[in-house]
Amino acid sequence: MMNRAHDKSVESALRQLSEKGWVLIPGVYPEGLMKEVISEFNDFEQTFIDIQKKKGIADKVIDATHHTPVICRKMLKLLEHNKLHPILEAFFDGKYILNTMGLSKIRPGGEVYTQNIHRDVRSFHGAEKLWINTLIMLDDSTTENGATWVLEGSEHSPEKPDEETFFKHAVRAEGKAGDVLLFDGHIWHCAGENHSQKTRHIITPFFSKPFIKQQLDYPRAFGPDFGKSCSAHLKQVLGYNALTPVTLDDFYQTDENRFYQSDQG
Repeated sequence: MMNRAHDKSVESALRQLSEKGWVLIPGVYPEGLMKEVISEFNDFEQTFIDIQKKKGIADKVIDATHHTPVICRKMLKLLEHNKLHPILEAFFDGKYILNTMGLSKIRPGGEVYTQNIHRDVRSFHGAEKLWINTLIMLDDSTTENGATWVLEGSEHSPEKPDEETFFKHAVRAEGKAGDVLLFDGHIWHCAGENHSQKTRHIITPFFSKPFIKQQLDYPRAFGPDFGKSCSAHLKQVLGYNALTPVTLDDFYQTDENRFYQSDQG
């Protein structure tokens, strides 16, 4: 067990996660970085749209992109060591990796599939801490521009709430650009409607225990050379220390060369 008794900010975040299912961490990223990330995404958004159209699913994922940092590399700065790390490490009581990460936006009056009431873990695991969601606010998130609805306590329920119950009791997770919302992977939530005059952008990195299969094999997507050149922290988060061997030659390794390192849980 990690000694975190003296870190009041971590303890406070974990306590609110336990009691309400979500917590807002303010000022994780500078506003300038948020603008850089949006600008880079605007340059590459059409690449995602072209692939979605090619696969015949563009109408189902309007204004939503997945595994965005594979192309938009400035987003990787969001995964470097920051004030979220001790909270995530304490939540998992050890190592964790990125499970998936994508950018979505809500245009004024626009629609996106995340406005449907949903939870991001399909299987209900009860109190087991296998997965946690984060939502990075690239713009200010307000009730006017579609701040996320969160139904506190619903992480304990395997059943989806009806719309009347959900919207009667759910709260809005408002925050400033650079703030991050952490919430239990089981919690029922949805994006709001944008009644403002500007588009609202968010990025949702989801993290899991290292033995949970990633939704995209990030080490293969970025390649082995990237894993050798990036920071030790980013190498861990992207999953380079929790690889699956393909051959017997891959499998039989000395401890330091193991594909799945012994400290990954």
